[in-house]
Amino acid sequence: MRPAPMTSKSPILEVDASLKPELRVYRTLDFFGAAAIVSQQQLMFSRADTFEDKNEGVERLLLQLEAASPDSGCGMGWSDPKSARTEHESLKRSHFISCWSTNPESVAMWSLYSQDYCSVRISTSIQKLTSVVEELLRKYCISRLEEADIGNRVVIATKGRVAPVTYVSLSQIAARVSRRAKARLALFERYKKKGQRVPTINWSDPNYWQREEQRRFAELQHSCSLKDFSFQHEQEVRLSVRLGEEYCSPMVLQEQPLLDPLHPHSSILKRTLDSWGFVRHVEIPSREFVPCPADLIESVAIDPRCPPHKARFMKNWFESCGVPIVQSTCFGYIPASFDVFPQK
Repeated sequence: MRPAPMTSKSPILEVDASLKPELRVYRTLDFFGAAAIVSQQQLMFSRADTFEDKNEGVERLLLQLEAASPDSGCGMGWSDPKSARTEHESLKRSHFISCWSTNPESVAMWSLYSQDYCSVRISTSIQKLTSVVEELLRKYCISRLEEADIGNRVVIATKGRVAPVTYVSLSQIAARVSRRAKARLALFERYKKKGQRVPTINWSDPNYWQREEQRRFAELQHSCSLKDFSFQHEQEVRLSVRLGEEYCSPMVLQEQPLLDPLHPHSSILKRTLDSWGFVRHVEIPSREFVPCPADLIESVAIDPRCPPHKARFMKNWFESCGVPIVQSTCFGYIPASFDVFPQK
């Protein structure tokens, strides 16, 4: 299990304790995207439904399927392929994400994100990225709601997270979850045919909770933090902000003081916001451009395959902005670096 989250300024922001503030992370993107970060001092977050990976956020559905019980009387909001897809799309629309990597040198990343040989790899620290997530949380903070919003559908930030992505075989987990769900359904049907109810669980039995903890999929506990192992070359660290949508009520405004960490009941804020539904009706942008520190980018590496005249232009542009240029070791020819040779 991972260590407990680090503390942060926002009470709804979690930073995985394995990510030290000084840890350097990387992102490969086109020159114009990197130049925009430098010149406009903004970092782009994209909604998860704009990503190519269709399975972004699927762990939420798997978790609900694992927890579903035929006699619970509690629906999950979906019950067939069509409603499952609708639920999944709403979940993805509700997450803004920015992707980074702990791997500084990766042929796979250059090949994927620099197909024209003209992209760059930027670096920064977890500490700086955390401050950007806090800016996005502030933009959608519950504290911005007013009495005029009562009765209207509103969108707020319910959670922020900075954490490594977990890589698993999604197909294997889905198969195991499905088997468990089918087994529960079969058990329920057997008792139903006999005119009996499934035996009541002894909630006070500590052994029950121990068995449940062992059976649970720890990988399914956070939305938009799980990817298939076929993506593990990315070694991704993910910045994510989850949004929720509800009708604003006087009770919502009464929860605003809980943002103060000194409030005696501030600890319940996370649980309260977790109950907010996904964004289904309110229009939100597909991308958010969030203010970032002027020195967010600490260094830039230009694709080693880049044509020299283009590489010179990019190098001069970044250096004129005070951004150091470093060399990538990918695609290099080792004998060309020799500065000593055997005697004839």
